[in-house]
Amino acid sequence: MKLIVLMSTYNGEKYLRQQLDSLVNQKLTPNKILIRDDGSTDKTLDIISEYEQRYSFIEHYQGQNKGPAKSFFELINKSEDADYYALCDQDDVWFEDKLSSAIEQLEKEDSTTPLLYCCRYTLTDENLNPIENNISRLYTYTDFAHSLLYQTSPGCTFVFNHEARKQIIKYDIEKNYCIIHDSIIHKIVTMFGKMILDNNSHLYYRQHGDNAIGLSGNKVKAFKNRIEHFTSGKSKNTRSNMAKSLLKVFGDECSKQDKELMEIVANYQENKAYKKELLSNPLFKVDSINYLFYKLLVLVNYI
Repeated sequence: MKLIVLMSTYNGEKYLRQQLDSLVNQKLTPNKILIRDDGSTDKTLDIISEYEQRYSFIEHYQGQNKGPAKSFFELINKSEDADYYALCDQDDVWFEDKLSSAIEQLEKEDSTTPLLYCCRYTLTDENLNPIENNISRLYTYTDFAHSLLYQTSPGCTFVFNHEARKQIIKYDIEKNYCIIHDSIIHKIVTMFGKMILDNNSHLYYRQHGDNAIGLSGNKVKAFKNRIEHFTSGKSKNTRSNMAKSLLKVFGDECSKQDKELMEIVANYQENKAYKKELLSNPLFKVDSINYLFYKLLVLVNYI
């Protein structure tokens, strides 16, 4: 069994040592830790080189700054063949059983099917002090319809198999629309394979001022941040644009139902029947206040 950890770094000197220490001290030692540095200007590369000299299974290279999504996709494409791949952020801390727990569950499944594992995480402040209500919920939906519309667990919890990678690398992020790598990976695997959800936490998910994508343990603050995010226009039409790109790449090889679902999300703004489907089809429904918020976004052509 061959396991590769894929890490993207960018000016991560403050927390990088703690994360690297947690990786090399895993109960299940990865065969390789492949690091792509996204153009750091601090001491990140010095730290990586130090660990690379100490541990033969750590390897790195540096590229031009292109952001976390494109950096991770490049890592997935450049990585050698393996049975499993784990995505890793530079500023978290993994519990020693993170990889072993993932592989134990993945090994129970059919290896000829694209598989994606994700787990819960413990939300902390920058000093790794757990935040109130710190254990995350598993928001990841295992069906394709919901994956088109709702958030996924963060990529730092992801471990996927070789068959999943074969599908993922068909999606050229340099040519197709994607702003978040974990979101598109979630959609691809639910289209062709199976999700495995672990209800246990296996890492500290550190929150600090420099997070590429951050969360908040305060529900009021989190809701305020969400409203500000939507009203700023940063997420406008991201779901419909991703659906269009998925149709372009996978429309000829996915199931008829999944193609129809992508067409609905991609073209609802110009098609009243599709908009009605988004508002009424039970495949898109969730039992939470998020469903009301989602309906509002559909009505104003925002998703």
